[in-house]
Amino acid sequence: MKLTEKQLLILTIVIPAVVAIGLAGVGFFVFSKDIAKLNKDIAEVNLRIKDEKDRLTKMVELEEKLKKLRLERDALQALLPTKEEASYENFIDTLTRFSREAGVKLSSATADEGRSGPPTTGSTSFDKMAYSLKIQGNFFQIINFVYLLETYQRFIKVDNFSVRPVGAVTADKPTQYNLDVKITSYVYKEPGKK
Repeated sequence: MKLTEKQLLILTIVIPAVVAIGLAGVGFFVFSKDIAKLNKDIAEVNLRIKDEKDRLTKMVELEEKLKKLRLERDALQALLPTKEEASYENFIDTLTRFSREAGVKLSSATADEGRSGPPTTGSTSFDKMAYSLKIQGNFFQIINFVYLLETYQRFIKVDNFSVRPVGAVTADKPTQYNLDVKITSYVYKEPGKK
């Protein structure tokens, strides 16, 4: 039996095309579930990548913030005396230097045990140091001494003071005053150190 051209065309082109389309349809149906799962997995991975990028951005921001806070802490820590500077002997040396610069007489400088005890310890990051001072000088010398205390490169706070004249007030010589002053400073404690 001889096939016509039309029949030959159908056998060689149309039937294989229909079979191929059918197989593609069956393949699409079979693999569409796998494709959907792959698309879902890709979406989840993309979401995780975005979350990690967001975390990385936040981490970089936090590291910058930490760096700024450390610089601020170091600047503030530089204002506080070190343990060595705050030791009674070294602190008295500083006060003696101030009294010489101001021209006053430093008659007494004692650690104020009643207010702060020896340098206070506790759960804070600072030890409190309090002192009571007795000074004698004229008005401008006393003002200069207080100024030196309050503008010292390290933090020293004048808590309170009282001034009273020494002896009778006369016009022929500058009036001398006694100054009783209570001051406080703090020493930074490294975390975990006593």
